[in-house]
Amino acid sequence: MKRPTIDNVQFLRFLAAAGVLFSHTADLVLPHDSMVWAIPWTAGVDLFFVISGFIMALLTQGHFGQPGAASRYFLRRLVRIVPSYWFFTGMMILTVLLFGGQVRHTTADPAQIITSLGFIPWPRHDGRLDPILSQGWTLNYEMFFYACFAAALTTRRGLPLLAAVFITLVAVHPFVPDRWFVLKFYSSPIILEFVGGIGLARLSMAGVRLPRAGPVLCAAASAMLYVLIRNLGNVDRALLFGVPALVLAAGFILAPDPRQLGPTGRFLRFGGDASYTLYLSHPFSVNAVVLLWRSLGAGPPVAALAAAVATALAAAMLFYKYVEAPFTRMLGNRLQLQVARGPASVAP
Repeated sequence: MKRPTIDNVQFLRFLAAAGVLFSHTADLVLPHDSMVWAIPWTAGVDLFFVISGFIMALLTQGHFGQPGAASRYFLRRLVRIVPSYWFFTGMMILTVLLFGGQVRHTTADPAQIITSLGFIPWPRHDGRLDPILSQGWTLNYEMFFYACFAAALTTRRGLPLLAAVFITLVAVHPFVPDRWFVLKFYSSPIILEFVGGIGLARLSMAGVRLPRAGPVLCAAASAMLYVLIRNLGNVDRALLFGVPALVLAAGFILAPDPRQLGPTGRFLRFGGDASYTLYLSHPFSVNAVVLLWRSLGAGPPVAALAAAVATALAAAMLFYKYVEAPFTRMLGNRLQLQVARGPASVAP
C-alpha cells in the first residue's frame, strides 16, 4: 500500500494546535465582539480527535487479533502521552500553589491532583469536569479512546465493535443522570469524532484519493457546513464542530502530499511534530507574555497577540526538540518499544 499522506496530516495537526493557541490568546487580549470570533478556532480540538481516530486505525491495520498487540499499543500510547502531560500538570500544580489567587477556576486539592494525573473526569469547584491543566479534558477523551482501541485490538473485528460501542454510548447519553458524571462525560457525542477518523482511515486504506486541490476544496466545504449548522440553532458540539472538522480532515488526508517541501512546508511539518507540546504548554507562555504586556502597557492588543503566539510557538518547538522527543525516545528504548514520532504521535 502507498505510504500514507504523512506531510498533510502534520500540516493538519499544526493547524489544529494553532487554532487552539490563537483562541486562548485572543480571548485574553481581544474584545469578545471582534470579527476574529467568526472563525471557530477551538474546533482544533475536534480536528485532533478526527486525526487521532485516523492515525490509530491506519497504523494498526493487520494487528487486530494478534497476541500482544493490545498491550504493546497501549504501552506506546502511555509512553508518548503521559510524560509531557504529567510534566505540564505538575507545572500547573506549582503555579496554583504559588499564585493561587491569580489562577482562575483551578485548585490543587488531592482529589483534583489524583484524578488529573489519572485521566479521570472530576468536577472542579465551578462544576466543570476539567483537570488541573484545564485543556487536559481532551486528554481524558484521548486516553479513553486509546483504552477502548486497545481492547478492540484483541479481536479481528475490533474496529466495527469499537464503532458500535461508541454509537451505543452516545445513544444512551441523554438518559444518563448528571450525578453519573464519569459515564455522562465518556458518552458525549464528541467521541463519534474518533469514529469519523477511523472511517477516513478505512477510505484511505481502500485507495480513495482526492485531487491535489482537495485541502482547499474541503476547507471551503467545511466553512460552508459550519455556517449552515450554526444557523440551525443550539446543536451539539459534535455536529457543529465535528462534522466540518471531518470534512476538512478528509481534504488533507485523502489528497496527495506536496511534491516537495520548501521552508514554509518544513516549518509546518515540524509544527505538526510539536503540536502536542504546543497544546499542553501554550497557556504558560501566553499568560506570561500577556501579564508582561499589561504591566508595561506595551502597545495595542494585536501586538500582544502576535508576541504571545510567537513566544508560545518558539517555546513549544524548543521543548519538543530538546526535551520531549529525546526523553520519549529514551523511554521507548528502555522499554524496548518502537515509539512513534511525528504523525503517529497524534494527540491534542
